[in-house]
Amino acid sequence: KREIRIPDIPVFMDSPMGASATNILNRYPDWHKLTAEECDAVFRDIKIISDYKETKKVIEDDRIKIVIAASGMLTGGRVLEYLANYITDNRNTVLLVGYQAEGTRGRALRSGAREIKIFGKYFPVIANVQEISSLSAHADQREMIDWLKAFTKKPGKIYLVHGEPAARDAFRMKILYELNIEPIMPMQNDECELF
Repeated sequence: KREIRIPDIPVFMDSPMGASATNILNRYPDWHKLTAEECDAVFRDIKIISDYKETKKVIEDDRIKIVIAASGMLTGGRVLEYLANYITDNRNTVLLVGYQAEGTRGRALRSGAREIKIFGKYFPVIANVQEISSLSAHADQREMIDWLKAFTKKPGKIYLVHGEPAARDAFRMKILYELNIEPIMPMQNDECELF
């Protein structure tokens, strides 16, 4: 918008967690690289939605807009309200940002699903689906290994419970090789004693 590469249309961020995180950015400027001016621009240029009634108003307003709604893999939250109302219109674009895990609506859309189930009902995917895969809030394997190496006392146990099987197994081998710790990879419904 600042470079006038897109029209000056309203931008809404509809995410209680996103609203809290944005407030933290503003409150703790030493924790990030944004300038005070850039932080101010976030609050000036984006309408932050915190109340569900406002969500309904945004959906009912048929003017062009950008909506940023959390749940990056489309597994729950207010983003489902937007999907249910916008996925069936070819004038709309659903932009997936970051990793989409197996078994999620985000992965289904990324893989070209022609319909998705929301609130127990199937909706045809007519909206344009695009992806930016280079943005992620998660550390990569190298960053996690470096984080683990920085511990003054090596962890006694490491449980790998997140990620796709091949990536988890590769990470397990790196931890074993670099830290000499055999990670535990529990399966669904396994019980593990932590303490």
